[in-house]
Amino acid sequence: MRSTCMKEQEVITIITKIFQDTFPELKGSDLDMEKHHEDFERWDSFTHMDLISKVEEAFEIVLEIDEVIALHTPNAFVHLVLSKKGS
Repeated sequence: MRSTCMKEQEVITIITKIFQDTFPELKGSDLDMEKHHEDFERWDSFTHMDLISKVEEAFEIVLEIDEVIALHTPNAFVHLVLSKKGS
């Protein structure tokens, strides 16, 4: 079981891996944490829900619908996870 309080770098590492797994073209490159969802070629509503599912599973959290709607950048995922995990 994960510790309730997580370090920011650990969250960034896991979020980066989730994005690289979801967007294979990102493998082997640095992820721009401020890149907006509209700038990802394949980030549509299905991909968004896939990201949400992977994040919820990886961090053992449940996201509310208003939180899900507000996620537009990888960095937004990081900040939300940190707030949920008590960091």
